Amino acid sequence: MSKKSFRKAFTLIELLVVIAIIAVLIALLLPAVQQAREAARRTQCKNNMKQMGLAAHNYESSFSRFPTAGEGYNTGLVNSKYIFPVSFFTAALPYIDQANVYNSMNMSAHYSSVLNRNAAGKPLAATKITSFLCPSNAVNAADTIGYGLTDYMPIAYVDLAPTGGTATQPIAGLRDPSTAAGMGSARDSAFGLFCNKMADITDGTSNTVCIFEDAGRTSIQVTGGRYSQSQLIGGAPTWDPTHMCGDGTKTCPNRWADGDTGNGVSGPPNALTAPIGIINQNSTPNGGPAGCPWTVNNCGPNDEPFSLHTGGCHALLADGSVRFISQNIDTDTIRKLSDRADGGTIGEF
Repeated sequence: MSKKSFRKAFTLIELLVVIAIIAVLIALLLPAVQQAREAARRTQCKNNMKQMGLAAHNYESSFSRFPTAGEGYNTGLVNSKYIFPVSFFTAALPYIDQANVYNSMNMSAHYSSVLNRNAAGKPLAATKITSFLCPSNAVNAADTIGYGLTDYMPIAYVDLAPTGGTATQPIAGLRDPSTAAGMGSARDSAFGLFCNKMADITDGTSNTVCIFEDAGRTSIQVTGGRYSQSQLIGGAPTWDPTHMCGDGTKTCPNRWADGDTGNGVSGPPNALTAPIGIINQNSTPNGGPAGCPWTVNNCGPNDEPFSLHTGGCHALLADGSVRFISQNIDTDTIRKLSDRADGGTIGEF
């Protein structure tokens, strides 16, 4: 009589060992997958800024001046801060394949106005433009009213005290509003209030930052502003208060159509005795620390260079190149990079 052969099954221990090995392999693989995804997101973010650089240069070729930053200073006025009704991003639309949106907008009215709605009554500024968004930003929710957002900030001015300080703020690197109001070139960078020419960037286009990342600003952010009529055609801006952040005197600095997307580089207000960094400052915990929450002006992503990338953020230089700048960079170097004509020497950064 021949013996019957029986197939041996996996024991419970063997099955658990196999499962454990698979779990270990997955644990080893996931970080690599996440890193690859973040690398792809960083590349897309960098490409977005390259498109903005091309748009700025094409605009300059057409009008012999760079676009406005959207915000700026006019030192001849008591209330010197100006928020323009047209943002840099609005001016850039024809040069990033969004001419249909630009041509439909009424530049003599605020982006919230009924004059800037499509045939269905939807605001034209509600158009989501992926070139204005960094894919690494997982913090922001959609705008509460539906407007399109941006994760980037054109530099309007820099008001950090220079090396050696001033009478009002002797500590270099800390905020000194008199710097922006009194230093001339410091009050407006390459995309500043006066819409400068290429020749006005006397520090060199490769030594001047025009746009920083500024991701993480919330849609409910409200800051005060004053609207300039100097770029309007046909009088004062008109707006719909129900579509504003509060009312017609307030701005929403994370909407691409809002002039307040242009920001000053100022540093956090809780840096009282020594600079604590400009890029990605107060990034943790999410929402900011108690001493400088993100809802406060210049804290975290609120009007300051900020990204959700690890270690720094991207910056568009006036020559059209994009650099990833470390969040540990010297504060005075950031000041010099943010000023188109301070005359300072900039080393490697």
